[in-house]
Amino acid sequence: MEEQTNGQQEQPRRVKRKLRWGRLLCFLLLIGLFGTGLFWCSVWIYDNLINPPQAQIAAADDSIRQNEKLNERINVLLLGIDDGDSEAAESEPKRTDAVILLSFDPQQNKVAVLSIPRDTRVVLPGHKDPDKINAAYAYGGAVMAKQTVANLLRVPIHYYCLADWRGFIDIVNLIGGVDIYVDKDMYYEDPYADLVIDIKQGYQHMDGETAGKYVRFRKDELGDIGRVQRQQKFLKAAAEQMFSVQNMTKVSSLLATLDKYIQTDLNTVTMLKAANSFKLFGDDKVRICMLYGKFDDSSGVSYWAADQDSVNKSLEELGIPYVKEDADVQSEDQVAAEETPVEHLQPLDRDQLDKEKQ
Repeated sequence: MEEQTNGQQEQPRRVKRKLRWGRLLCFLLLIGLFGTGLFWCSVWIYDNLINPPQAQIAAADDSIRQNEKLNERINVLLLGIDDGDSEAAESEPKRTDAVILLSFDPQQNKVAVLSIPRDTRVVLPGHKDPDKINAAYAYGGAVMAKQTVANLLRVPIHYYCLADWRGFIDIVNLIGGVDIYVDKDMYYEDPYADLVIDIKQGYQHMDGETAGKYVRFRKDELGDIGRVQRQQKFLKAAAEQMFSVQNMTKVSSLLATLDKYIQTDLNTVTMLKAANSFKLFGDDKVRICMLYGKFDDSSGVSYWAADQDSVNKSLEELGIPYVKEDADVQSEDQVAAEETPVEHLQPLDRDQLDKEKQ
């Protein structure tokens, strides 16, 4: 019996392992976090890339809103608010200091920029008496601003971007400043606003603070019209600088700054299309124009008066298709684009306008 017992192979003992609940809990938590992140990433891709939200198109009537030819281009209304130059209280709505239509063709990568003087005379939606176009945002926000410009130009306005000048200054600093030629000495002092503008004639490398003063200055014979001219000139110079090779590495910082200071209903897909067109800024595919018109203070209020012929002429120079006011049909001549860019910076001064009237 003993030999038989000894001959038998001794069976190993089974060790019962203790379940490590801490590791299991961490593992399950990681899986949960990964799954949640994957889910929300999928939602973001679907909402922003596959099926992005559509902003409401502002148009003078349904024929413009539904016109396929007009909607081949993407029209974005750029609005700038200068809090430091506003007499309104902090809690009050602000008037827009800059009103610009940015129109781009994502198929042909053509960009058109139409600057609209803030004193342009319009009738705001729901109002009877004329007012300045910069009051639209103060009365009805971005919705009324889009509708007002759409009524004036008779083109669809798809999106808007609202920015304040603090963001403008930070972006100029971020891209390393902008080189620009100053046509004449610029001096203005406002002790109540603690503001001094002193910019000399000649080539200047402007940082954000100097650039902000340059584009806001209007204390000369042209007033707001002169400021619009400088804004156009600076916009082109800044865009060429922004899309230079050395600034391509700062894209994430630029986007973060834009997100901080800009309100917009643009979706991600449209932004990508716009960026593809904007990178060509500065070549012969870019056209810049200021809304044609004339000074008019016959009512006792100083306006920039732009009749329908002036509006049509501005859009034709830029190659932006529009609908005639007297017949909701599109002219083939209006759609045809010229091969060379047009930079329309007028008028030169009030004296010249007086001579043209005689």
